[in-house]
Amino acid sequence: MTDTLVRAVTTDGNFRAIAIDATEMMREVATFHEASQLGTTVLGRALLGSLMVSNAVLKGEERLAVVMDGNGPVGKIVVEASAQGEVRGYVTNPTVELPLTAMGQQDVAGAVGNNGFLSVTKDFGEGEPFTGQVQLVTGEIGDDLTYYMAKSEQIPSAVAVSVLVDPDGTVAAAGGFMISALPDAADEDITALEEKLAHVPAISSQLLEGHAPMDLLANLFGKDNVKQLTTTEVSLYPEISKREYERMLATLPMKDLQEMLDEDHGVEVVDRFTGKKIQFDEAELAGIIAAKDAEGL
Repeated sequence: MTDTLVRAVTTDGNFRAIAIDATEMMREVATFHEASQLGTTVLGRALLGSLMVSNAVLKGEERLAVVMDGNGPVGKIVVEASAQGEVRGYVTNPTVELPLTAMGQQDVAGAVGNNGFLSVTKDFGEGEPFTGQVQLVTGEIGDDLTYYMAKSEQIPSAVAVSVLVDPDGTVAAAGGFMISALPDAADEDITALEEKLAHVPAISSQLLEGHAPMDLLANLFGKDNVKQLTTTEVSLYPEISKREYERMLATLPMKDLQEMLDEDHGVEVVDRFTGKKIQFDEAELAGIIAAKDAEGL
């Protein structure tokens, strides 16, 4: 089944909505980092939330980078996402483990912490990137992205993300939705939405029952009250090739490259987004140094 993100609008013109099912993508992500249930849940929420934010505030080939650092045990969370439905990310400590909450759920807030900031940098492809920053509110990620949308983008929104991970590390369900108020929405419309959000079935439960992204919105607003506009397939960014890493190594100072050659007889690069290790043996590293030297760099 293809992972998809849908954009929709309520028929009364009060709300714009985005919904996503990225269960298959998250199953792939879960194999990268030997992450714990909690680590996968944290990263998954950040990936899904960033995808929805990017599709709400970007267009065309624009991209954004999301960094969350609440000084919790999971460490820093870094995500890159595009309006085209591509995403990648990592957490500093993917093997983090904490006791379950009183509700028997993964303690995302405890892992992330809230003593820090959420930063969103938008790259428009030309000119200087723009960065907006807000204080982390709860560390639950959905709440923090909701706060960012209201404070930095000036768009009252509700961001809900859910990642259900089985004890063996398999992702059972991963999805979410983001609802944003349009200019015509009155205070009573927003209050009515808040009431609906308080009683909507759990996202993971709906996905496990086979509901598609539009079903999530139909279950919130009513089938006849929401209209689908577009659909986008979502996926991970293509892996960075060894050739690209070679070009990155070539940007290092000659002194550093020579030390790697003399002391380690090669270098191992770890891709933070996939956990994969890329090896450059002695001959390959010597070739990089020779090419750099020939160019007079």
